[in-house]
Amino acid sequence: MSDSPLTILIVDEDPVFRLGLVTALGREPDIQILGEGEGLDNLRQQLETLAPDTLLIDPQFPRRAQSGWPLVRQLQTAYPQVSICLLTASLEYDQLLAAKTQGIEAYFPKGTAIVDLVAGLKQVRAGQTRWPSLQTVHTPPLSPWEKLIWPMFRDGLRQIEQGLQQTQASLQIPFLSDFDRLFWQGRQRELKFARWLVRSLLPHRLKTWHKAANVLAPSSSLPSPTPTPRRSGVKAITLRPPGNLAPLGQILQQLPLQVENLTSIPLELDILQPLKRQELLSLAQQQLETTIKELQALRITPAQLPDNCLSIVGEMWRSLSLTFFGKYCQPKSEFTLEQIQSLLEIYQPIISQEKLTKIPFVVPLFHHLLFAEPLMVNQKEYAVESSEARQYSDLYAQNLVIQLANSTMVFILNYFADYEAIKIALYEQSMLSSRQVARFRNDLAWYYQFSRYWLHPKQIFESQHTLFYLTPTGIMTTQVYAPRQRELGQLRAIPWFVTIVLECRDALSPRLRAVVEFLGNGVVFLLTQVVGRAIGLVGKGIIQGIGNTWQESRSQQKRPN
Repeated sequence: MSDSPLTILIVDEDPVFRLGLVTALGREPDIQILGEGEGLDNLRQQLETLAPDTLLIDPQFPRRAQSGWPLVRQLQTAYPQVSICLLTASLEYDQLLAAKTQGIEAYFPKGTAIVDLVAGLKQVRAGQTRWPSLQTVHTPPLSPWEKLIWPMFRDGLRQIEQGLQQTQASLQIPFLSDFDRLFWQGRQRELKFARWLVRSLLPHRLKTWHKAANVLAPSSSLPSPTPTPRRSGVKAITLRPPGNLAPLGQILQQLPLQVENLTSIPLELDILQPLKRQELLSLAQQQLETTIKELQALRITPAQLPDNCLSIVGEMWRSLSLTFFGKYCQPKSEFTLEQIQSLLEIYQPIISQEKLTKIPFVVPLFHHLLFAEPLMVNQKEYAVESSEARQYSDLYAQNLVIQLANSTMVFILNYFADYEAIKIALYEQSMLSSRQVARFRNDLAWYYQFSRYWLHPKQIFESQHTLFYLTPTGIMTTQVYAPRQRELGQLRAIPWFVTIVLECRDALSPRLRAVVEFLGNGVVFLLTQVVGRAIGLVGKGIIQGIGNTWQESRSQQKRPN
């Protein structure tokens, strides 16, 4: 503890009480009163000029219209080095709870003995807090009806708070589409309104109980999540990239326990159990880290790095497949690791042509991670330290990891899909039957063909790439622009014809819409101006004829015989 005296600034509206307090504290040898005041007018100036250790204040000013509570909150933020202690009359339970949750260091009721007050102030100076036990504060007992409805209010508020946390986490997801952002913002507004409505409907005494539950809880008002039992004893996998992989970002560092496919695209990973899916992605991430370390250890130059990095990505896929298959899927009675390696060597050219060559932005990612080169995004260069470079390097790395994991499952599904040992070890419970496996493979095969003959040429023509990325809730996709003129010139047969169809549609659709709009306007004009007027004239004539006939009949009735 410091040998310097404890400096105090006193603010109280009662001059008699203030004088007595200054006199009593002034007798203490290790306490120095720097100043006193009766209002809030010059308080900020006094705090800046005198710089006391402690502000001893009564925030209740009954002779003034202005309340001191808002100022106390402002002073706590503006002067964090000053300890704020309340010396006031007995507070209501709500005020006491609010002050403690706000972070006020101490509360002393007026009438506290000087010895206890001095001891409490010294305790605050030592970095501790001085509060009465909130459990001893008197609260009126609940009636039977209040005891009945209180659990419903409490559980409802907890569910609303959990929903707000989920929506807030979803709104923090990068590359969130405009539609999804509008959806989650609307959901957030609905939950906030529901929380306000529930709190408004709470009886006053239940509001007190609700605040007490919030303050007396050890951490927060929300219950701690109960640990979910996990199969095979696998713990949460935390990925810690080395210093040279710092741009990989936070989401890739901590994979969610339930990596769900939130896209409309069927993925090979969908057949796996959640924990196996998570672990395969983790192994793919570790393989990427290992590859970067090995390439850095070799001290290669940018000129020595292959132009398309296909050989590097192929070796990554082979090592990943061997590690995952050898650890979890090896049917020891039928295959050995040597046989699996031979199969991987045979299948590597196929998987390279069908999957690995289509992974975009691999070369700029490796140059960025290995040589700290600027990252090209939308035809603009971003330095390594820029937020755009970190964001897009995260995206490229996550897409590479997910595509490597999918490619590993392509190998397993093509060679070992129907082996019972593999199905039991890896597949979801609902995918164990031969019919479900065949349906899953057929769905993937159909999507491959649809992608090859429609989606892939369409994206080339639109100069876009579809990238997968990880979020706290699962796997999502986003579209990234990139020039693809060379690929567009290499298209042949059906993919080329698709681009011609798209170009014809773009060329003809505005004209066709204009023709349809013109014809529609013509029909509207014909119906309203020609047919409508003709019908109106006919109707008018009929009505006039009826009127004339009625007038003539009346005239004949009145004519004398």
